[in-house]
Amino acid sequence: MDSQVWSMSLESFRDATITQATPGCGAVAAVTATNGLALILKGLRISESKHPDAKRAELIDEGEALLKRLSEHADEDIQAFEAYQHALKQAHDEKDDQAGLNEASQRINRVPLAMAETCCETLKVAVSSLALTDTNLKSDAVAGGVLLHAGLSAVLLTVDANLASIHDETRRTQMRRSRDALQKEADEKIHRLNQERDNL
Repeated sequence: MDSQVWSMSLESFRDATITQATPGCGAVAAVTATNGLALILKGLRISESKHPDAKRAELIDEGEALLKRLSEHADEDIQAFEAYQHALKQAHDEKDDQAGLNEASQRINRVPLAMAETCCETLKVAVSSLALTDTNLKSDAVAGGVLLHAGLSAVLLTVDANLASIHDETRRTQMRRSRDALQKEADEKIHRLNQERDNL
């Protein structure tokens, strides 16, 4: 399936964000995080071209796999929201289509959490990249990490907004714990990256 997001120009994506229901917070967060990882990969690739290293090559492969996943999250967020809007309308029109609405509600909660999990994995790559990126390119690695952290924090705001739609208290508590754990882990990683700023 063709990407709804990545086939757009930057201008079109920006204007659609301003004027349409989608893309929304999740898709914008995913694009932000993806661009952050792109900066990290740039630093690693240029460094690798100058002096090859097996660990760096392995990290590049890991980063490229995560780049694909992060990119897919942008479209997944749009699709989940559109499916939820459709299910909401169906439930209103047909008065009894609660099963479809429940599934759509669960999906709009799963997608941002999955995106945050991918961002957390990618922040690990950002931290690992510091020792494997040439000094003059480390600012790209740090900046990339900042964008990843921003994307994760933004998409978790979507999780916060969606918690109210979860009527099962146990499930709502589990989701809140998951989002808090992801935020804590991400904050620890960005702290490590921020320490590197003094060495730039």
